[in-house]
Amino acid sequence: MDTVIDLEAWRRDRGSVDPQEDRLQRVVDRLDEVLTERGEDHRPPWLVTELLAVQGCLSIGLTEEAVWRVERLVMRVERFSRPARRAR
Repeated sequence: MDTVIDLEAWRRDRGSVDPQEDRLQRVVDRLDEVLTERGEDHRPPWLVTELLAVQGCLSIGLTEEAVWRVERLVMRVERFSRPARRAR
């Protein structure tokens, strides 16, 4: 499975430390874990769009916004990953 976001490369390119980086690392690791658990190679268009938005935030220095987006993305992916419950 592909890497969601290469944070090490991002940190090298920026050359600075943002207080939100540790939080970002944890949430990106969780997203990677959830996507791996899904076991799908195909990414739905909404997921690709959200990942591009996160990369955009990171490219212009909006780390806190990127963290917020990834946290919401994890919740959304987890919700879609759960088996559908049948009505009784």
